[in-house]
This record gives sequence, C-alpha cells and structure tokens, in this order.
Amino acid sequence: MKTLKPFSTIAFISLMAWSLCACAAPKTQSPALPLEASATPAAVAAEVRPSLTAVPTLAPTQTISNSEYLQVFEAVWSTINVTYFDPDFGGLDWDAVHAKYEPLIIAAGDDETLYQLLNQMLWELNVSHTGVGPADVWPSIEPVIWEEGEIGIDVRLLDDQAVITRLEAGSPAEEAGLRPGFIIQSIEGASVEQIIADAQEHLAPPYNDQGRIDILTRRLLSLIYGDPGTCVTLAYLDERDTLHEGCVERIQRPRVGYMGGGLPPSYLEFESRRLESGVGYIRFNTFHPDLIPDMVEALAALQDAPGIIIDLRGNPGGDFDTDGRMAAQFLDGQVTFGRIRTRSGTTPWLLTGENAYAGPLVILIDALSYSGSEFFSSGMQAVGRAVIIGERSPGGAIAGNVTTLPNDAILVYPIAQLLTSDGKVVEGYGVIPDISVTLERSQLLEGIDAQLQAAVNYIVLSADARMGMTRSTPTRA
Repeated sequence: MKTLKPFSTIAFISLMAWSLCACAAPKTQSPALPLEASATPAAVAAEVRPSLTAVPTLAPTQTISNSEYLQVFEAVWSTINVTYFDPDFGGLDWDAVHAKYEPLIIAAGDDETLYQLLNQMLWELNVSHTGVGPADVWPSIEPVIWEEGEIGIDVRLLDDQAVITRLEAGSPAEEAGLRPGFIIQSIEGASVEQIIADAQEHLAPPYNDQGRIDILTRRLLSLIYGDPGTCVTLAYLDERDTLHEGCVERIQRPRVGYMGGGLPPSYLEFESRRLESGVGYIRFNTFHPDLIPDMVEALAALQDAPGIIIDLRGNPGGDFDTDGRMAAQFLDGQVTFGRIRTRSGTTPWLLTGENAYAGPLVILIDALSYSGSEFFSSGMQAVGRAVIIGERSPGGAIAGNVTTLPNDAILVYPIAQLLTSDGKVVEGYGVIPDISVTLERSQLLEGIDAQLQAAVNYIVLSADARMGMTRSTPTRA
C-alpha cells in the first residue's frame, strides 16, 4: 500500500456518495486533548503515516475473489486503526466494527457491493475525508478541480432549485445565452428534482443541512462538467420562466497542475482584479501550490486597494501547506493559526506572517466552501484578521491522507482534526459568517451578487468610518 500526498486536505467530501450506502448515525464530537509542543505539518504527517505490512499492488482490474476483498478490507480497517486522530474513535468500538463488516465483505458478490460496505464502515466514524473507490471515478467526485472540460457556469441550490450564480465571460454558456439567475430544469434529460432525490439517498458526513447542499450541488456540477469536445444538454428557465433546451459544448480548461502520486491533474483557476469601487477581488478554485505565486503577484498589484475580498465560495479545499502559505500573506509575525489534533495529542499550527497585505480583508464563503477553505476562513476569523461574509460552510474540517489499496482503489482517510486558535471544532459545525447573506434569484437576474455586494459595502463603509465620512448610498461592486 502506497501513501500518496502526505497531509493533504483535498476535499473528498462524498466519494461516490450518490451511489454508495451511508448508514452511520451522527455521534458526539470528542473533546480536544491538551495543547502540547508545536510541530510542522510535515512532522505531523510523518507521525501518523500508517506502519502496515506492504502488500503487492495488483493490476487495475476488477477484484475477483473474496480473499482479495478481505485484503482490501484489512488494509482499510488497519489504516484507520493506526492513524485515526482520536484513539477512542469518538466512542465507536472499532474492533466491533471489524467483526461486524468482515463477514459482510466475505459475502460481497461484486466490486460495487465491496465499495458500498467499505464506505458504510468508514462513515460510521461520522467525519469527513473518509471514502474509498476506484481511481477512475475521481474527476466526477470533485469536478471543480478534476474535470477537464467546462461550459463556464457555477450553480447553487436556492430553495432546491438549481440556479446559475456565476457566468464566465466569453464562455460557451454565455454564447449559448445562459445568464445568472436562470434555473436549470434538467441535465442530459434527467430532471434536477430526480437527480437530487437519487443523490440524497446516499449522503456522506458531515450530516447537516449545509453538508447536504454541498453534496447535492456537486452532484449536479459533476454532470455539467465533463470531457472537452462533448456537449451537455440542459433544459432551463430564463428570466421570464420560458423553457429552453440546448446542448452546450464543453471546452478544455486551460491551466493544469499536478500534486504527484496517484492524484489526477488539477485544473486551476485564479483571478484577481479591481472592482468598480477600487476594492481588490481574488478568487481561486483550490489551494494548490502552483497558485501561491499568483497570490503573491496579485497582492503586490493590490497594495493600495482600500480592502481585498477573497472569494472562497465553491472552493473545496486542497493542499494543507498551501493553505498556510496563502494565509501567511495576510499575517504579521508568528501567529498561532489553529491547532492540529493527532493520535498523540494537540499541537499549535504556527504560521510566520509575510505581511504582503495589511489592509481590510473580507472572505466570502458558502455551503460549498469546504476543507481547506474552512481552515483558511475560520483561522482568519479566530485571529481577528478577516470578516467572513456569506453562508455557513458544511464543516468538513479534517486533514486527510490519500493512499492506494491492494486492488489499486483509492482510500482517503482522516489523520488530524483541525481546531481554531481559540479551540473551536469546525468539523461537523462549519464556519459561521460574521455577516450572513444569501443569494436571491431575483437579484442575480438583475446582475447583483448580494454576497459580493455586502463585502464591498463593508470595506467601503469601514474605510469611510476610519476617515470620519458618511456615505448615504451603497457602493456598487
């Protein structure tokens, strides 16, 4: 068994969640252990790396025997047994779990049943960043990062309606006449209502409303993204609720990055600009090392901005070290940015600030801001460096590792729990915005992003207050 990317926090929120059975009931969060000596993320990763007997890797073909199923089962169970951050497993009897699932694995008749059982077992832990499945399903699990083709839209569930919330200029979607505020009714002939109904039968942790929205929305996005050169058939309602249908071509996403090991290529997005108000705006789709220079360059260009907005809406996380290096750009001196809880105890997560930008900072989050986005936003909130605006995040704040199994399937498993610098547990609870703002279809149809507008207003009014000015009308984003 080979461990791939140490201490990464890539957002495996729902590994095959729409096709696998999750029957775990929620459990009470275990209290954090006392604070001990500080450690680097790399040291923590080395500490919790599983010390299992090496198993020869099989060719990537269908598993064919129960003995091989048991080999995979033992590898999964043993990895959790050795590396899970809580030695008490949150009150779950992990040995009893082994006894419960071993005969079920022996009786499994096919690979699909095997993966259903393995995920059902993992999700009894009731934490995020747990899942197992074939390597070739990864792109559809996290389309925002791993799918190669796109049409240039983002979608959110507003009152269980799939509403377009963002449109890339010059994209196939824009050329096809799609606009923010339009409601997608069906994808490839399947109604959104049915897609949602099917997906929510098999939800993975975290088990809360925001976690549900996160998984269901990503399921919709997985059907919209796909192979470049193909098209996706969408039926949608326009601003007059007139029904349209068309096939929108998926184009190649231009920028690719690699994390190494068995991880698929990441398709990277980074944009920075000044809004009409003069406020700086930065958005990126994942915490990837290749984007650190982009952040440094963007902050250099925005030094004189009255404030900066970091848009993490829809960002599912990424690499843990990158998360810290991005945060350091906005910090000064040594800062305890959070705490890392592993099997051996809890250590402070220390960052040395780069102080690349010292002005006002607002971070936008929503129900699809997951994992690394939650580490970043909750850390900034706890140390008083940023104001958080938007919607509560789902609470997938676990650091996970990725490894290959004897049948070449992929296992993601939790190795550390992240806490804020003031000791709050984000896993299962999410990041609660300082200012809660929801998106409304009627405003999107008018070209208004209410969350972005709220962020601009906060920065501009704060700047006015510092200068003793009063502004009677909001500033347009």
